[in-house]
Amino acid sequence: MFELNRSERQGKALPESDVRAFGHQAVTEVARVMQLHPSYRATPLHSLNALAKRLSIASVEVKDESSRFGLGSFKALGGAYAVVRIAQQHVERELGRPVTPQELLDPNIRSRLRELTVGCATDGNHGKSVAAGANLLGLRSRIYVHEGVSQERVDAIARYGADMVVVKGNYDDAVDHAARECEANGWTIVSDT
Repeated sequence: MFELNRSERQGKALPESDVRAFGHQAVTEVARVMQLHPSYRATPLHSLNALAKRLSIASVEVKDESSRFGLGSFKALGGAYAVVRIAQQHVERELGRPVTPQELLDPNIRSRLRELTVGCATDGNHGKSVAAGANLLGLRSRIYVHEGVSQERVDAIARYGADMVVVKGNYDDAVDHAARECEANGWTIVSDT
């Protein structure tokens, strides 16, 4: 189902904060960071010609993110990206200079990341992404799941080297527990909200 955008903002310039977060420069930076992963490659576009014809439009293209870094979904990229940016900012503070994402793979710079721990609460995808980002750069990760998360999901996250903590209760309980423990230990929380 398609619906017209009736927002009063339709057709107007984006606020500066949105330009910084979603503009061309931000997208270019995300692409640079994602190229750190050894299996990085452009994901395919699939043409849905029959659907386009049925809708009487020129084309419909679907970007297939199912194989991206073995994470299984596009939404799982945010946590890994956040971990890379956290690591980048940490090293920039230590060195007193800008650091490119690619420099984070240099053994001399990477050694400065061993003291960092990132944590988050998750039901699955976000924690997997945070753990994958930490694994890529050699950081520690501690991922909190509630007792209702399947063992299969817990194992999928743990494969990235994360320390897993199962919290009694629901997702909100895991969020609270993660926030308290990260704060108490000086770890960086990587929230999915």
